[in-house]
Amino acid sequence: MNMVILMDTNLVIQRQKQFVDQISDLYEYDNNIRHLLYVIIPAFVIKYGVSKEKMIQNAFRDIRIIVSNEKDKFVKAYYSSKLKFEKDEYKTIKYMVLQNYQGTYLVDLIDNLVHEFNHAVNSYNNEIRVGKNYIYLRTGLTYRVYNKSDLSFVKKAKSYMLEEIINTKQTEEIINIIKGFDDTNSDVSNTVRAINQETNHQYNSNSYYLESFICKQILENRTFIHTLATLRINGDIYDISSWFDDITGEKNSYRNLVDLLNEVYELEITYSNQKIFKTITLNKIRDKSREIMRIVHLFDQNVNFR
Repeated sequence: MNMVILMDTNLVIQRQKQFVDQISDLYEYDNNIRHLLYVIIPAFVIKYGVSKEKMIQNAFRDIRIIVSNEKDKFVKAYYSSKLKFEKDEYKTIKYMVLQNYQGTYLVDLIDNLVHEFNHAVNSYNNEIRVGKNYIYLRTGLTYRVYNKSDLSFVKKAKSYMLEEIINTKQTEEIINIIKGFDDTNSDVSNTVRAINQETNHQYNSNSYYLESFICKQILENRTFIHTLATLRINGDIYDISSWFDDITGEKNSYRNLVDLLNEVYELEITYSNQKIFKTITLNKIRDKSREIMRIVHLFDQNVNFR
């Protein structure tokens, strides 16, 4: 089985190298980013299949990587999609910013790139939904709402934390594909060896660790993860809550899940910045985590295919 994987990946790497050179020349990427893209883009194609190759290439072509040495304690990189109205249609301007670029370790850099581009790839189809009064701009499982009249921002859906959790899981899967690349392939050998030297046998991301841990049962549920992955990459996300509630048999269980995940994340940030009363915050995190795990368990117990 490993020999088949090596043969397939080497062919995919060779096929994508020319494309990487094209966009690297277009955006004047340095050699570090160029060589990371030599492994990242083939890994995306292997993860999502050759049928998604064009979409993946379009996403990487449309999104310029901007290098910045600004520092942020929590945000190391971010993907942005800005809405505009041009020539009688709604469009987006997309870019990615890498913060503290010079001071970032290789593994953190590749995690940042894969994580943010995975948001973008999973937002490519049906990115913009036009309603009667509002425009919905999708990022994976979540979306931002804008007034149709002047494109002013209204709100963002609370499902952004679930989006981050799913995205983190897929980031790990993509990086583990890279770790399995043939390290005798001269196009990627140095990068693959360096990544494997800096990581354990199985790569696990540190992003959203607590939120991912308390959702572990549902992230291992094949019905949940496969359904959401398909809906997410196709852009059919607006009926997820009713699907989830139908399975749990509990009204508003999906809305409660996403609300609680956001609250846990915000409390986690509060806890890290607190000097006093940390125990009170920690107890709130525990209480909300227990309720999340109850909802997760309820879903897991009510599906036929785990």
